[in-house]
Amino acid sequence: MTDLLEPAPPAQRTELPRAKVEARPRRTYPWKRWLRLGVGGVTAFLIVLWVFGRLVAPLMFEQRQMHLAHSFGTPKPTVVSGDAVAVLQIPSTGLNRIVVEGASVDHLRSGPSRLAGSALPGDAGVMVVYGHRRAYGGPFAKNGTLQRGAEVVIQARNGPIVKYVVDRVERNTRVADVVLGDDPGALAYLLLVSGEGTWTSGEQMVVVARALPVTDTAAVLPDLSGGPTRSVPVTIESLLALGALATAALGGSFLRRRAGVVVIVAAVLPAVAVATIWLLISFESLLPIAR
Repeated sequence: MTDLLEPAPPAQRTELPRAKVEARPRRTYPWKRWLRLGVGGVTAFLIVLWVFGRLVAPLMFEQRQMHLAHSFGTPKPTVVSGDAVAVLQIPSTGLNRIVVEGASVDHLRSGPSRLAGSALPGDAGVMVVYGHRRAYGGPFAKNGTLQRGAEVVIQARNGPIVKYVVDRVERNTRVADVVLGDDPGALAYLLLVSGEGTWTSGEQMVVVARALPVTDTAAVLPDLSGGPTRSVPVTIESLLALGALATAALGGSFLRRRAGVVVIVAAVLPAVAVATIWLLISFESLLPIAR
């Protein structure tokens, strides 16, 4: 008797016809591709922004300071915009930097910047020096720790060494709102101005220091309402940087199916990094002057 559970011999096996399985079309989601591109673009921008703030900007600052320090010792009868005009030292915070003549967005990348039209060191009146707290080396990063009586030493190019004494530090204010006294022309005032708060805040921190005048010149009282000059953010250079970004995007799209990831990164990333850094520099005029 044949066991019903015993498999049939190979010759007796018959293959049953199988139903045809139609391949389902793979659903595509265009928004996922754009989401990946957006996340990748934002991530790349944040990386470039971090590299610029932590590496490129401080390097630019130190290189310009070295150039200014080299030129400071060279006698020059007339100091023009962008020249080294003075040496600023604050012993309690360890500050020792060259001050640039003229206060603008570009000048502040080089170091503390003297407001054009303000007094020179030792002159009666008001000398105004702007400086960054965080960006480009942050020369005024520790100004908030200064106490009353702290010394500020400054020497003009080919001029005397003048010692100022800190009177007070005003926080969350504007330099135009600082009150110096009934007769600000009777003393030699020094105002160290830096930004305070976020990058979108226009509030400032002002260190007020004073000394007896050491020169016989008339008191210089500058107009503090204007402040440093700003450049136009949309320039030929910024337009060229935008063009470079567009060209890099088209190049990456063209190479996406023709080359590997390493080739695409090596060909596109340098242009994107340089163009992004140049755009950041161009649009710094939209941010607070001394941040």
